Amino acid sequence: MWNATRSPVLPSASALLCIAFAVILARQWADRRRPHQLIWSIGMVWYGLASGADAIGQAWGWSEAIYRTWYVAGAVMAAAWLGLGEVYLLRTTGYGEFAAAGIFLGSIPAVYRAGKLLQAGEQTGMEAAMALAFAGIGTSVVLGFVAWEWPEWSGHAALIALVAGSGYAAFQVLGAPVTYAEMLDPLTGVPQGAALPPEVRMLTPMLNIGGALMLFFGAFHSGWAYWRDGRNAERAVSNLFIALGALTPSITGSLNRWGLTTSFYLGEFLGVLFIFAGFLASREVITRRGRSLIASFATGRNPGHETKIASTETRSRR
Repeated sequence: MWNATRSPVLPSASALLCIAFAVILARQWADRRRPHQLIWSIGMVWYGLASGADAIGQAWGWSEAIYRTWYVAGAVMAAAWLGLGEVYLLRTTGYGEFAAAGIFLGSIPAVYRAGKLLQAGEQTGMEAAMALAFAGIGTSVVLGFVAWEWPEWSGHAALIALVAGSGYAAFQVLGAPVTYAEMLDPLTGVPQGAALPPEVRMLTPMLNIGGALMLFFGAFHSGWAYWRDGRNAERAVSNLFIALGALTPSITGSLNRWGLTTSFYLGEFLGVLFIFAGFLASREVITRRGRSLIASFATGRNPGHETKIASTETRSRR
């Protein structure tokens, strides 16, 4: 009987879709030189590397090198770079401040862990957790200030923070000991982060929570604005799909962190599928009829009724 969690099919499909999407975005950037397209292309490459590591591990067996690649690309890089692309796209004071808030929220797990270690009397671990929490909170304050004073520089400031933070996290992951017996969920065969030391795993929420929130709320806000105004209906649908693409793997990834791994590969695939669908919708792949229907629902008008009225008026003029 086919077992989806132990098969390379879904992660292979995710990897291929990610790489194809990354190439399309890179070609767009080469034509238009818009920074968010390049950033999203890089994010999709990381997403594809994580999915590719999943596929290789399930097809030929897991090793420390494949596991580290999976963790760096998926837990450290992918969501953070996709979220950074949204910061470059929406360079406004309001969104820049929200991006800073996403980093702040991503720092909360470090604060929580520091409190737990303090209660347990583990001074060394507590100090490391507090240092990470202060670094995250300090970064969020700086990004918020930049967004307030110089919103056009929000993307550059976030890029500097991301390169520094993700570089440090990747260095720690690549140098940390890996407990081979903890790499995979024994019931599903899906990889999980438990093989790495807690102080290393603590580095990732700031990056993937912050990045996922940036992508989700940026897309959701844009989609709602288009829907509310009743204009560019394909853009409303596009951003809805992108928001779903950010939310779905975030949910299944969080479940994975808590040991519920059954839906992990499905969430990974649906995430890139939804984002790619949003990209296609933004390029007006939707038919004109579909766009008119969506616009009519957004504005509360009945397209069929308006068509009948127009037809009646035309006949009356004859």
